[in-house]
Amino acid sequence: MHPILEHPWQVSLLEAKNIQAQLAGQVVQRYFSGKISSLVAVDVSYGRFDKTGYGVLGWFEVACDPANGDYIVLNEQVFTSISSVKFPYIPGYLSFREIPVLLPLFQQLPNKPDLLLVDGAGIAHPRGIGLAAHLGVIFDLPSIGCAKSRLFGMYAEPANEWGAISALTNDGHIIGYVLRSKKNTRPLFISPGNLTDARSAVEIVKRFCGKYRIPDTLREVDLISKTLRRNPEQFQEKSKKIHHSLKKEK
Repeated sequence: MHPILEHPWQVSLLEAKNIQAQLAGQVVQRYFSGKISSLVAVDVSYGRFDKTGYGVLGWFEVACDPANGDYIVLNEQVFTSISSVKFPYIPGYLSFREIPVLLPLFQQLPNKPDLLLVDGAGIAHPRGIGLAAHLGVIFDLPSIGCAKSRLFGMYAEPANEWGAISALTNDGHIIGYVLRSKKNTRPLFISPGNLTDARSAVEIVKRFCGKYRIPDTLREVDLISKTLRRNPEQFQEKSKKIHHSLKKEK
């Protein structure tokens, strides 16, 4: 799988800003109601001053549990990469640091997924083009950003109960939702990337959240990326089958 839109990655900060402005104009916001039978989750691990990035892409075959509407993971395949990162660590421009690490992994996908779930922002970004939106546009994929901390926007703390949400806004416009995915834990910051909208994005993320704070699929790639970073010489690309229901602990 290759991007339908390409642009240079080793650019100046001004050039990166101009590329973001161009791509932001191509983001499509609409309610996503399609069937999800395959999902891709991605994560890149690195230190702020590291020159190496450790990328992980998880391909998940899923099915909807008719009993509760949650998603069941049927099969998982994981792809990893280790590559140099050249763009500096600048919040708001991390796409230029992380996406080059992930691009070779997308080329290994067996098919085009139905959805892309990203540990990062979607349109809840100063220029409306966070990592999830950036990837969604260049690959023409429905995408959702699921961030563990706020990058951009104003919000009120949601109630301390599973599934509670509050609006994430900019100038009075809803650009995402703040989701309490587990009681007594910090909330998640959900924003649509491409071909989704704020309401469908938070609805979908809730259906992928299990007993942990972050969706099980994102948690998997996050853990693997950290393991890869700690033990690159010992870690091997793996493919495995797993069968479990993503059950919620409310």
